[in-house]
Amino acid sequence: MSEPSLPAKPPTTEAKDRATAELCEHFAAGHIELDALESRLAAVDEAKSEAELAELVRDLPTLSSAGAVVPEASTAVPAVAGPPAKRGWALAVMGGATRKGEWSPPRRLNALAVMGGIELDFRDAHLAPGETHVTIVALMGGVEVIVPPGLPVTVRGLGLLGAVDQEEQAAGEVGPDAPQLKVTALACMGGVEVKTRASDKARETGSKRTR
Repeated sequence: MSEPSLPAKPPTTEAKDRATAELCEHFAAGHIELDALESRLAAVDEAKSEAELAELVRDLPTLSSAGAVVPEASTAVPAVAGPPAKRGWALAVMGGATRKGEWSPPRRLNALAVMGGIELDFRDAHLAPGETHVTIVALMGGVEVIVPPGLPVTVRGLGLLGAVDQEEQAAGEVGPDAPQLKVTALACMGGVEVKTRASDKARETGSKRTR
């Protein structure tokens, strides 16, 4: 007579934390959308076994640590901006990362801050015509996004024991070829803030005009 199978042990807090972190990395890598991330994170909380946690990532591709560390976008800024890179990374793990000054953002930029901080300053960036998508995950870290006045910015965010904040700016007319920024953010015990600030060059020009 076979012995009855024992019920599966509930997953530990550490196992749930690992599953949450892995799902957030998949979100940052563009493997799942925000809606899917929300539903899977809710399933992590309701999971009754580690097998259920494993099912939540079974259909997702293998994460490449090498691809997450090395940015695909070039940091060199040509005299005349060419076509942007398709995808790039900004990564801060218990440290910091900054993108500022004259730089060429990729068409899709993924920013992941784990117990670290990232500054993305678009005020002097060479943005390509049309939409530039920025996907942000802040895990016990912070990400600051700075944009110039007049740049159309759309922010969609989710805060889990964290916050995604945006300083609202007046909406202007957007042409079909005008640069636009689309930000999708997840803050888990961290923070994401989108600010509007004039660049140093713009402030200097305005100061000279008022003299």
